[in-house]
Amino acid sequence: LNLDVATSWEDADRILDRGEHDIHIIDYSLGARSGIDLIRSTIKDRDPRIFILLTGQEDRQVDLAATRVGALDYLVKGDLTASRLERCLRFASEAMNQRQMLFDQADALEDAKRATEVVLARAEASEKEYRWLAQHDLLTQVPNRMMFVQKLQSGMESASRSRQHIALMLLDLDRFKAINDTHGHQAGDQLLVEVARRLIRTVRDTDIVARLGGDEFAIIINNLDEPLFASGVAEKLTRGLAEPFDILGNRIEIGSSIGVALFTPRDTTTPEEIISQADAALYRAKSAGRGVFQFFDDDLNKEIQRAHMVKTQLPVAISEGQFSLAFQPKICLRTGEMIGAEALTRWVHPDFGPISPGEFIPAAEETGLIRPLSDWIFEEACRTIRDWQGTAMANVPIALNLSAVQLLKQDIAADISRLIEVHDLRPSQLEFEITETAALNHVSSAMEKLAALREMGIKVAIDDFGTGYSSLALATGLPSDSLKIDISFVAGMLTKPADAAAVNATIALAHSLGKLAIAEGVETEEQRVHLLNLRCDQAPGYLFSRPLPAADILAWKAARARKS
Repeated sequence: LNLDVATSWEDADRILDRGEHDIHIIDYSLGARSGIDLIRSTIKDRDPRIFILLTGQEDRQVDLAATRVGALDYLVKGDLTASRLERCLRFASEAMNQRQMLFDQADALEDAKRATEVVLARAEASEKEYRWLAQHDLLTQVPNRMMFVQKLQSGMESASRSRQHIALMLLDLDRFKAINDTHGHQAGDQLLVEVARRLIRTVRDTDIVARLGGDEFAIIINNLDEPLFASGVAEKLTRGLAEPFDILGNRIEIGSSIGVALFTPRDTTTPEEIISQADAALYRAKSAGRGVFQFFDDDLNKEIQRAHMVKTQLPVAISEGQFSLAFQPKICLRTGEMIGAEALTRWVHPDFGPISPGEFIPAAEETGLIRPLSDWIFEEACRTIRDWQGTAMANVPIALNLSAVQLLKQDIAADISRLIEVHDLRPSQLEFEITETAALNHVSSAMEKLAALREMGIKVAIDDFGTGYSSLALATGLPSDSLKIDISFVAGMLTKPADAAAVNATIALAHSLGKLAIAEGVETEEQRVHLLNLRCDQAPGYLFSRPLPAADILAWKAARARKS
């Protein structure tokens, strides 16, 4: 037991400062200053020591003042006895223990609060991360399709309030698949990252660049004072992507096609509608060639309505037999004789009149109706060839187009073999034409299926040669008997040096590979003579005949035979 007695304020202050005692009994009267002042100046926050005030008489105000500064109890000098002192100390000690317990509980609660705050902070950070991941493309780090739609909706709402315009641009990369195939998917992924960065650098901070999937990007151009300003942005984007990329040490050049749709403050267009408009413009841009951008307009809207009509009427046309075949003669340029015919599908709608193959063939491929339509074409062609037995057309081979969908059929050779057998035909009476695009998308399958057809004795031609991205590889790798020079080159070969060079090169390539060269769409005598001088082998075209129904081509062949 360590007991000290202080007889003055200074002694008491010195003893208290040492902090060696657990219990302090302090007289209220300490000369000029009170014991309450001493307790107030000494006691610390959450002080574990016990302070008891000793007073001359019981006074409620003194009691309250002592309690406020931290004293746990007080004693009246006149009533002080050993038992009262012992009880006071015991109560004070218990009160101190209760206070300490409250302090400990407060500490525990504070620790729990801090731990909860840490957990909440981590949860909030995780939530932000997950929200970001859900709204952004992981490869390019730009907004994904979900966030793009949200930004488009909010941008259109803001434009309506501010009376400004928005341009939505959908962008496709040209030749991306070929780059993937040539340089690998790692290079393709890195190219997409660099494309996203270049797009972001080209537009303003207020604009949005998003990746919708694959090689398709969307750009929202906000706050346009004039709609036509979008044309300048599209030009910048096109030029920017035409610049070469350095990808994993390889110099890679690509192009882009852009479809543009405009939203004005007066429009009631929905986000879904403006996306469809931009998509239609993109389709037209891709059809026009590389490095092209197109705007959605009233004419394009009419095209969309027409395309919708074609899609909805196509199933009815197939079921009701609205299709027919016409046959365009193929002429040997050296002898002038008819040596084959191309079977072309015709559709005359009872209400809308003739609908071109350029309209219904893409619609059939998009809707999956190309299968039943092709089945009908093949069946009708074989039936016509059978009907020609014993006529002047008996030994004329008929060429049919083979679509990409048919090329993927595992049993295409078996199906053709069955048709030949059912209609009692010879394989040499059939020829199949496949476009470069269809072959390029399914090279390995194309090689296998075409080889099987040729083994049966059926001729194969590569159609629209020169319009794809890998013409030389296809010419040398695909099993085929002829190369068909695309009509666009034939039309321009007498006036455009580049087209003339393409025609010359294709004829020379075909002959060097032991194949026939066929020129599509010969319309003038000058074209015929020019192709003959180049030793082109065959040509269909309006110069010789338009496509004719099966009943008329017999008469045409007989008339041509009489003239010769």
